[in-house]
Amino acid sequence: MTGTRKRTEAPVRKPTRAVSLRTELLVNLTMLATATLILVVATFVAFGHLLDSADASFYLTIVIVADIGVFVAFGAYQIRRLILKPVEDIVEATDEIAAGDLERRVPAGKSPELIRLANAINWMTNRLLEERSHLVRVEKMASIGRLAAGVAHEIGNPLGAITGYTDILRTRAGGSGEVDGALDGIERESARIDRIVRGLLDYARPAPRSRHAIDLSETASRVVDLLRGQGALKDARVSLELASGLPAVFGDRHEMEQALVNLLLNAADAAPSGGEVNVVTRRAALSEIVADKKQRSGDSNDFDVSRAPNARLQMWLSAARHPKEMLQIIVSDSGPGVPDENRERIFDPFYTTKDPGKGTGLGLAIVARLVENLGGAIWVRRAREGGAAFVLLFPILPESARPGVASVALARSGA
Repeated sequence: MTGTRKRTEAPVRKPTRAVSLRTELLVNLTMLATATLILVVATFVAFGHLLDSADASFYLTIVIVADIGVFVAFGAYQIRRLILKPVEDIVEATDEIAAGDLERRVPAGKSPELIRLANAINWMTNRLLEERSHLVRVEKMASIGRLAAGVAHEIGNPLGAITGYTDILRTRAGGSGEVDGALDGIERESARIDRIVRGLLDYARPAPRSRHAIDLSETASRVVDLLRGQGALKDARVSLELASGLPAVFGDRHEMEQALVNLLLNAADAAPSGGEVNVVTRRAALSEIVADKKQRSGDSNDFDVSRAPNARLQMWLSAARHPKEMLQIIVSDSGPGVPDENRERIFDPFYTTKDPGKGTGLGLAIVARLVENLGGAIWVRRAREGGAAFVLLFPILPESARPGVASVALARSGA
């Protein structure tokens, strides 16, 4: 595989502005036939006196053969230029792609048919690259999850002993300021290690077996109120656009709350002081999800949010058999956003864009795991506010696939 080759993207061309291959062939062949007929007539006019000679059949044969030769030569040239050469280029590119060079791209032809063919092959290659990267990432994250569970267990035991010994030392220190300061440092760093260990356990914890009804809008509102009460959102302007009467998501309510808490804390941390944090819950149609852009209430007519095809989204939709409708949560901010090259990496464990000591890189990895446990998908794109928009999708289950009434009543009672 020649992975070092520079990607040669075919230029994006609009087929509607090009001449159809069939039309161009018909026009060229019609012009050729007309020119041949004119040549025959002109020949007979110029050399009509030869037809009365004894060699008339010979001269007539020469004219016919010459006309046929011109017609065949020009037709072969047009077929070569319009069909054979572009097809050879496409075959050459697809052979290299099939051989493993997924950086290769098919050059766009000049006709709408060849442009559509090249675009389809290039899009297919991009999807192969995305899905291969996603599968490699999933396998890596599964391995990290198994490793995390073992590491968290091994670190947790000595960490508990350190905490216990610190309490004993504080009791015996007798109020010494210097000793207390050192012990405070030990407790502070031990607490930081404990947070990392808990994050590892949260990431490695298997999906729960129990499923209860979860009201997305109610849960989002409750989480925002909780964080506001703790002062975590005091520097951000939080707006809620929560739809009422949405179908329930079935899963662990605490996992849904934990996922939203992590996303809101990230959004508040990314947004500048006085910046925006928005939470939207809605019922979304498949056509809106896969569209290139979607305007929200209050957006101007010329507002555009591009949505490049996302491997996470495509795989989830395929697994869910492309449902016509689904439930959507969007948590967005007015921060710096996420660069395109990092939009998948930010869900990897231990990957963080924060300064050293300010993040473990587990928050979004845990969110991705929790959303998967709930049967949904999560990805990130550019937000209308200029920052990052984390989009969560959940299936709308048919009545036959939903848990019993007892489980729903238990979840609503808060048990």
